[in-house]
Parts: sequence; C-alpha cells; structure tokens
Amino acid sequence: MNDLKNYLKENKAAFDSQEPADGHFERFEERLKAVSKEKKRKRTLKIRLISTFSVAASILLIIGISIHFHASPVDTGDPFAEQTANEFSLTNDFYKEQMNEQIAGIQCKLSKADTGTQNQLEGDLQKILEENDRFVQQIQNDANEDLAIFYLVKHYKANLHALEFINHKLGNYIEC
Repeated sequence: MNDLKNYLKENKAAFDSQEPADGHFERFEERLKAVSKEKKRKRTLKIRLISTFSVAASILLIIGISIHFHASPVDTGDPFAEQTANEFSLTNDFYKEQMNEQIAGIQCKLSKADTGTQNQLEGDLQKILEENDRFVQQIQNDANEDLAIFYLVKHYKANLHALEFINHKLGNYIEC
C-alpha cells in the first residue's frame, strides 16, 4: 500500500496530464445507474417488508380486540353496578393488603416480645380482624354502592391508623 502511495506521489504529474481512456465516462455512468438501481431495489424491498409487517400487525390487533370483546362477560344491562361491585372489591383488596402488611410487622415484633404483651396484642389483632370482616360483609350488601365504598375507606383508614400506632409503639422497644 505504501509503495502505491509513493508511486502516485512521485508520478503525480503523469496522472494529471493524461485523459481517461475512451468510453470511461459511459462506463462510469453505467456503474452509477447500476448502483442507483440496486439502491432503489433495496428501498422497494424495505418498503414492501414494512408494509407487510404493518398489515400483519394490524390484522393481529383486530383479532386481539375482537377476541377481547368476544370473550367479555355478557352484559347484564347494568354496567354501573358491575363496575361499582368491582370497584368495591378492588378497594377492599387494596386496604386489606395494607392491613396485612401492618399486621405482619406487628407479629414479627410480637415474636420477640414478652408473653403478656403477646397475648394482649394478639387478642386485640384478632378482634380488629373479626370486626373488619363483619363490617365488610355488612356494608358490601348496601344498596348505595358509592356510600358503601366511602364508609369502607373510612373504616380501613381507622383500622390502619390503629395498626400503624401499635406497630410504631412496638418498634420503639423491639426491632424486627
């Protein structure tokens, strides 16, 4: 490679004074056209592939949507009642999970506490859980779903506040 560079540098004047061979420009233009055709062919192929994949994705989307709506439960005529019942259930599950987290923290700390404290707090926790289950069962059958959800949230917040207080007080004396 270095030899070629050196040769070109030494004989630069000879290359600058010579004209290209006959037909050089025609051959050069044919090569440019061939390269241009190849680029157009590749571009056309890319466009066709993208179009094909777009059509396939659209078909899959339509099939997915139709399966979703076809597999949906039958309309009972009162979509608000179903949505509210589902909302009540979701709200109940959310707050029940938060209560379970607090109770787990309390029970962990209770395992390291003295027997008297354990007995007293386990009784209190059992009482809170029983009252909570009873309240949820009663309010779940309330005719006014919005009001039921409102009181459910208030009830859980009060329970969570009590559990957080117990957990905090135990945390001052016992680390888990």
